[in-house]
Amino acid sequence: MSQNNYLIDKRVILDCERMTLSCAGESITISESERSLLIAFHEGLFKKDDLINYVWGRKGVVVSDASYYKLINQLRGSFDKIGLKGASVVTRPRVGVL
Repeated sequence: MSQNNYLIDKRVILDCERMTLSCAGESITISESERSLLIAFHEGLFKKDDLINYVWGRKGVVVSDASYYKLINQLRGSFDKIGLKGASVVTRPRVGVL
């Protein structure tokens, strides 16, 4: 696996160059924000404020909580499209996203 690829949950491949998610022969293109969010998870960031800063703040973009929740739901939908249950992205109160 190249440096630009990440293995998620031992079965999903995130290709950062192509901006794709692949699992069991299914592959879809994801947004830049989804890619950044998945990389943030890989780097151990799970709290909402940390994720917002990682995905948008580093670019100098200020977003509302609604944008954050929309991105989480968008990522769940992307997992659904490759045959994974979107609920594998779980939001826990006072903990963050798991």
